[in-house]
Amino acid sequence: MTGQFIVKDPFFKKAKALGYRARSAFKLIEIDEKFHLLHPKMHVLDLASAPGSFLQVISEKVWPEGRVVGIDQNRIDPFWNQNISLLQADIFDTARITSFFSTLWLSHFDLITSDIAPSTTGMTGVDQYRSIELNLAIVELADTFLKKWGNLVLKVFVWEDVNDLVFPIKERYQKLARMKPRACRDRSFEEYFICIGKKQ
Repeated sequence: MTGQFIVKDPFFKKAKALGYRARSAFKLIEIDEKFHLLHPKMHVLDLASAPGSFLQVISEKVWPEGRVVGIDQNRIDPFWNQNISLLQADIFDTARITSFFSTLWLSHFDLITSDIAPSTTGMTGVDQYRSIELNLAIVELADTFLKKWGNLVLKVFVWEDVNDLVFPIKERYQKLARMKPRACRDRSFEEYFICIGKKQ
């Protein structure tokens, strides 16, 4: 039946009205309102950034002295914001990413965010486990690029295998919190994992 899945909901319309590139901006805004992750002067890395709504929110919060780097395999349209740097690359190409960071005089970040989602197959279990695998890889990437006591935000498709991700996070971080922001669609399996206080 057509018309069951309505993309242009109130969050979509609000994003357009406020100049955000996607409704996902409101997910990060709500997460930050609850956990107070973003502060002026921070250095933040956003993975799987396209089209860039997380970058817009982060840039506003860390301005003017903070910096934000966005990486995605797809092209991200440039911003006027001078504190945003962009790289089009596979987010797991560690050598290329490290080289790019060196040109920015950056090596580690106070916060890493990700709104990554796998290419979906329509098979819930398969899509969920692909989400787990992607996020496990991001957790390992954070081992390298996130400062000690830094925080990590992940989007996760939650299903029965979620503990395969929960356990590695709890080994590495002081606290794991989970939430589903209001801007998430009701039928979505997605949650956000807020990993607080990297231990090493």
